Amino acid sequence: MSFINREFTMIASSDPSQGATNISSDGSTFEILLSTPITIPKNAINCTLACEESSIWWTIPNVISGVNDKFYIYGDNNLAVPVPQLFSVTIPQGLYDLSGLQTSLLYQLESLGARTTPSPLVNLLADTNTQKCILRFNYNNVYVNFTLPNTINNILGFSPIVYGPYGVIPQNVIAPNVAQFNQINFFFLTCDLTIGFRFNNVYSSIISKVNIDVAPGSQIVNAPYNASRIQCDELIGSKRNIIRFRLTDDKLRSVNTNGEYFSMRIVIRYQELYEK
Repeated sequence: MSFINREFTMIASSDPSQGATNISSDGSTFEILLSTPITIPKNAINCTLACEESSIWWTIPNVISGVNDKFYIYGDNNLAVPVPQLFSVTIPQGLYDLSGLQTSLLYQLESLGARTTPSPLVNLLADTNTQKCILRFNYNNVYVNFTLPNTINNILGFSPIVYGPYGVIPQNVIAPNVAQFNQINFFFLTCDLTIGFRFNNVYSSIISKVNIDVAPGSQIVNAPYNASRIQCDELIGSKRNIIRFRLTDDKLRSVNTNGEYFSMRIVIRYQELYEK
């Protein structure tokens, strides 16, 4: 009795122009339909799967429309004789750091007619030593209401309360909690061909862990020198022509790909026994 080494390589992409189907609304899940099924014979042994390369755009938003995209700020408008009013600011969905969020906030306030001179109603500052955010109130009639729906307070580390108004200005208010701009620590790629790696005490069809090692807006290319092989003897004696893939965060939650596509190269290896 001897054996032959067999290998099957496939590139899977969530791009519909490349054949991806049944794509979820957030772009995190897709299927591919193979014209020729993956077939592992019954006399195969040592069947493994490895994700040897993947690419993911690091554009997963930390500000999501209808979830955490609101600032409610009360203060003067920019009329010749200022009149105080409540400004409902909507931050466009995207991946923000503090500087980018400050820029968007000031632009939105300006477009809504809020007072901008000699200073805007509020500024967002960083306390780099504590990794916390600071709200600077520039006028004594200004308050920020984080009790209303879909506010952005969690990312900034502020409690769901009303901050202000303050009699002494400018007034710097430091958030009680560390900022959480980094909503994702790393990614998981999953595939329903296997039960995958064990993550703590759970099997969730994980075939790869992808670290975030690029700046926001850049593409992560993950190509481990020695990709781990997952034992998947459950494929022996089976045929599969529909395969489902998913991109999740480090908590195994589907992510919003923000309209970008992700891809991976997987390799299935096995040994086929035969008699001489």
